[in-house]
Amino acid sequence: MTLEHSFPGLRSSPGGAIVAVADNLFDLTGPANAMTAEVLQNHARQIIEEIKAIDPGWHYDEIVPIDALGNPIQTVDGLSAKVNDLRFQRAVAVARLKGDYEPLQIETLRFVQQRADLAYDRGVALLKAGRLTPRLSDQEALGNYIDRQVRLNLRDRYNVLGVDSAGAGPVRVNRRENNSSGSDLTYRLPDARVKDVAFDVTLTRKTLSTSQVRGFFEADFRPSRVIIIRPRQIGADHTYAISRPETQR
Repeated sequence: MTLEHSFPGLRSSPGGAIVAVADNLFDLTGPANAMTAEVLQNHARQIIEEIKAIDPGWHYDEIVPIDALGNPIQTVDGLSAKVNDLRFQRAVAVARLKGDYEPLQIETLRFVQQRADLAYDRGVALLKAGRLTPRLSDQEALGNYIDRQVRLNLRDRYNVLGVDSAGAGPVRVNRRENNSSGSDLTYRLPDARVKDVAFDVTLTRKTLSTSQVRGFFEADFRPSRVIIIRPRQIGADHTYAISRPETQR
């Protein structure tokens, strides 16, 4: 799966266009009862075979709870989480051994969306309990909380899988992306970057007219897309991609 599959019409969209995420991109993290355990087990076995074909030395360390007789307890929710984990591991293997970062862009998007949704619910609860301190507004406090949680979770996820997100490589979390085109060096801080795609977690709708988004496109790594990720609780148009504008540097 590529970003073009996930955002129908993205490839043919004009520069600066906003393209909504496909409805089915997050099915695996949606209502688990819509999928049977057998389907998930088959999916997991398929992904394991694919990873081993890419990296013969890879092995999967899985911890599964057992019942009194020593039989593994496998729930639909647990199997769904396993498939999501395997998808991410497959994407890392493809990036590391084949140099193709498109699957990792997709899995980063799916992971960040899930974590943004969870952080939104937790943040709202903390706000109601008076445990978040707004400086300007409740919205600002909630947004800052979501940003922090998502970045922390994403760094941890990358670290567990051996992906350096703090250096100068193509996968980065909350790192400076310089713009050296002007007389003075400037920079922007995307929440994440995977190769030529920038990710921004926000509660606010942003477009190409937003200075921050323009700054991402002007950075030296020349992103082809900026993905705006907002919690799904906001509504149907929560997440979308902005294609690179047709501008001369």
